[in-house]
Amino acid sequence: MQRPLRQSGITQKFIGYLIFLSILPVIIVGLTSFQTSRSLLQQEANRYTMALVENQRDYLDLQLDQIESLVANVSGVEEIRRALEVTEDTTNTYIDLNTQAQIGYILSGYSNLRGLVSIDIFTVYGSHYHVGDTLNIDNIRQDVHDTLFQRALESDQFVTWAGIEDNVNANSTHTKVVTAAKILQNTDRLTLQQKPIALILVNYSVEALSAHFQQVDLGENAYLMVLDGENRILYHPDLRLLGQPVSASFAHLFTDTKDTLVQEVDGQVYSLNYVRSPKSGWVVLGLVPLQTLADKTSSIGRTTFVVMLFCFSVVGLVAFVYNTNVVLPIRTITNRFKQLQETPLEKQVALPVRGNDEIAELVQWFNAFQSSLLAKQEAEAQIQASLAEKEVLLKEIHHRVKNNLQIISSLLNLQMERLNDSYTTSVFEDSKNRVRSMALIHEKLYQSQNLARIDFAEYVANLTHYLARTYHADQIRLQLSLEQVYLGIDTAVPCGLILNELVSNAFKHAFTHQQSGHVCIKLRQNEAAQVTLAVGDDGVGLPADFDSSHVDSLGLQLVHNLTKQLGGTLTILDHDDDFALVTIFKLTFSVPTEREGLS
Repeated sequence: MQRPLRQSGITQKFIGYLIFLSILPVIIVGLTSFQTSRSLLQQEANRYTMALVENQRDYLDLQLDQIESLVANVSGVEEIRRALEVTEDTTNTYIDLNTQAQIGYILSGYSNLRGLVSIDIFTVYGSHYHVGDTLNIDNIRQDVHDTLFQRALESDQFVTWAGIEDNVNANSTHTKVVTAAKILQNTDRLTLQQKPIALILVNYSVEALSAHFQQVDLGENAYLMVLDGENRILYHPDLRLLGQPVSASFAHLFTDTKDTLVQEVDGQVYSLNYVRSPKSGWVVLGLVPLQTLADKTSSIGRTTFVVMLFCFSVVGLVAFVYNTNVVLPIRTITNRFKQLQETPLEKQVALPVRGNDEIAELVQWFNAFQSSLLAKQEAEAQIQASLAEKEVLLKEIHHRVKNNLQIISSLLNLQMERLNDSYTTSVFEDSKNRVRSMALIHEKLYQSQNLARIDFAEYVANLTHYLARTYHADQIRLQLSLEQVYLGIDTAVPCGLILNELVSNAFKHAFTHQQSGHVCIKLRQNEAAQVTLAVGDDGVGLPADFDSSHVDSLGLQLVHNLTKQLGGTLTILDHDDDFALVTIFKLTFSVPTEREGLS
């Protein structure tokens, strides 16, 4: 290595040029004032927005208080409670009309409650009382009724605020409503236990809330949102979004009673102020674009820009001198680095070393780097050639292993032709299928671009169709529900053998007393890298005394042993959510991640 050059010159030059940059404090003051004014404006905007959001929360709570008062009045009328306790056998038209009139009378006291749509009372004995926007209550959404009944029954609140829901009355003109639910209960005189007698539903107009919130002015491009307890949009300026749930990541932002956040929404950064209602758990949000706040400081920004422009003019003059004496030599080295990407290293010549300062030393070290990089590239080229050679060799190994397994399968076929014993023939057939399942894995590895793993979903489809042809299962339909899962050879071989045994058993034993049926195969992998392989059928089912832990079948013993080898679990079920099956073998195991596979 050459003797290090004496360092001198460039440091002194840099210090001299730096004196001219004393103008930078002016720029710093301008930028600081701009940022400070922008920060203060944002704080004031956040304070105003938070006060407005809290005011809207209070308005919302006031509406809810009136609805709760309405529910309390309805549930507190003794004649209504007595009518609700009447069973279906003892009810009559007079009781129904009297209860309906009582509810209507109470409702008239809330005529100032704009947006009230309807009151519905459903007794547990099947009676339905309705006062509201429609007289046609023949079409009741039973699923909505059942959901609200269950939620109100499980709630410990006086009134359960369900949020924005489908109207229980399908004939109503208000498709979406804000629903409050309450369970009326009575004490059983024999058991002294509380039992539900009726469900009270009060439906409030979403449009009325929207009309109120649309009058709230948060500023240019800013808007208000309201989320109910299920994180569904109860109000949004785009009314098409009402009732839709927000994303989980967005909903998880609102963990406190109130807070101010900076969050990106739909590609734009907002100052987000929210407050949660203690009564209903609903969240009222105010979203103000930061760009809107920044625009209000544009005059300060323009003044700062003019000052900065003058400062940069001075800096530009100094930079020109500095560039000529210092930067230009460094740029020569930079250009040479760019040429290294385009011109072969062996065609690059060393840069001349001029002077004895730091730039000269940098050129000297660049020449040394260029020499070492050439040596490194030559070594990498040799390594790549070696890797390519090993990859060809590995593909050839998989090809030959597959061919050898095919030869074994052919030998078993020849031997089977000489057998007259059906049991022995069946044993040979099973052995041939096991060999075929392993050969298919090596065939997939040979055909794959990645020699370390195979597409197991494609493998499952090929193997199951091969077994269907082998067992002449023309009347048995295969139903495959396969996700893309990649397995290494150490996992794919035992998993393939397990699949071979389970599918073969289904073809051989599940349909002995019927002509047709279904064999269903599912393949799934979750985010935790757990793979689930399920094989089911709708055949005759397993014997009543079947014990999976004590079996004489070689195939099932092989399945249990291979499951232990995979570190998985094998579960036998008698039903499935998607398919009407009788017997289901469900295998669950974990596959190593890429990092674990390399370790």
